[in-house]
Amino acid sequence: MPVIRTALLLVICCMFMNSHQAQAVTPQVRLPDWHSTSFSLAEWKPEEGILVISVMVKADQVDLSDISSRLYAPAELNIPVDRHERKTLKKGEKTLFMHKINVKPGFAGWIELDIRAMPDRDGLLELAAKNHAKEPLTLKIVEEEIKTISQPLFIGTSLPVLLSDDIAISTMPEATFRNDFEADDCKYYLWYPPEGLGKGITAEGLKVYSTAIRSGSLTKSESAARMLLRRFETNSEPITIEKKNGETFMLPTAVAADLIEANQLTLQAVTSKRSEELARRLATMEPVYTRPFLYYNLAILENSLKKKTPAIKHLEQALSDLPAWPLAEKLLKQLKK
Repeated sequence: MPVIRTALLLVICCMFMNSHQAQAVTPQVRLPDWHSTSFSLAEWKPEEGILVISVMVKADQVDLSDISSRLYAPAELNIPVDRHERKTLKKGEKTLFMHKINVKPGFAGWIELDIRAMPDRDGLLELAAKNHAKEPLTLKIVEEEIKTISQPLFIGTSLPVLLSDDIAISTMPEATFRNDFEADDCKYYLWYPPEGLGKGITAEGLKVYSTAIRSGSLTKSESAARMLLRRFETNSEPITIEKKNGETFMLPTAVAADLIEANQLTLQAVTSKRSEELARRLATMEPVYTRPFLYYNLAILENSLKKKTPAIKHLEQALSDLPAWPLAEKLLKQLKK
C-alpha cells in the first residue's frame, strides 16, 4: 500500500521557521501548551559531505527534564544514531542541539528527529487549572491525562531533506527551485513543475506552464499562470504525483500558487531588467518558502545592474532564511571583496 506524505511547505519551511506543539490528547481536550521546538538545516559543506541540523527546544510554560534529541537517517546512508541530551530546562529556558552527519550531495529523503522531553506535572496541573477555571469537566479530563504522564513525551518530527552542490533545503524534489534559468549570463532559481504532476486539465496546464518557463517567455508563462491560478480557485484539491517508490507526493494548490507567483515575479524583473517591483514585494513578504529564492534572484539581478550594495543586503536576507546555502555564501563573499 503506497505511503502518502503530504508536502505542506508552510509547515516544512520549516525548513527554516517552523515550530511544533505536542499534544497527548484529542484537539478538543488537550494539554496546555508547554513547549516549543524548531528545526533547521544549519550548515552544509557539499565538498566534505557534512550536514548540520539544528534542533531547538524551549520550556515555554513549565520546567522540563530528560530532554533528548536523536537523529535517525535512512538505512542506506549507514549513519549511526546521533543523540544529544540535556537533563533539565527551567521555564523560559531553551537549548540547542546540533546534529552533524556525513551525507553526499544528491540525497533526497527523510530524516527522523526523535525528540522527547518530560514536562513538570505540577506545572501542567497549575496551567490546566488556570486555562479551564470555568470548565470543571474539561479540567477533570485534562488533569487525569496529566497524571498518566510517566515518561518523556515525543515532540519530534520527520524532516524532508534535499541536498545538492548549491544548497541544502528541507523540501522534496518536486517542490524545489533549480538554479538553471539563464538570462544575460546570470543564473536564477525557478520552479519547474515535474512531469506527471496533477491530473486532467491541471496536468495539461502545468505542462504548458513548464514549457513556457523553460523557454523564458514572460508572455506565454503569464498566460499559462493565469489559467492555472483560476483553476486553483475552483479546485483546491492537492495536486498529486505517483512516485516510482510507491509514495504519493501531494502539493497543496496554495503552495503551487506561491511557487508560480515567485516564478513570475522573477521573470518580470529579469525581462524588464528592473528590480524595483520585486524589491517592493519582498519588503512586505512574510517568511514563506519562496522568499529566500526571491531574495537571491533579486540580488543576482541587482548585481548585474551594478547595484552592489542592495545585492549584498538581499543576499544576506536570503541566507538568514536559508543558512545552508553554499552558492549564496560564495557569491556574498565575492561581492564583499
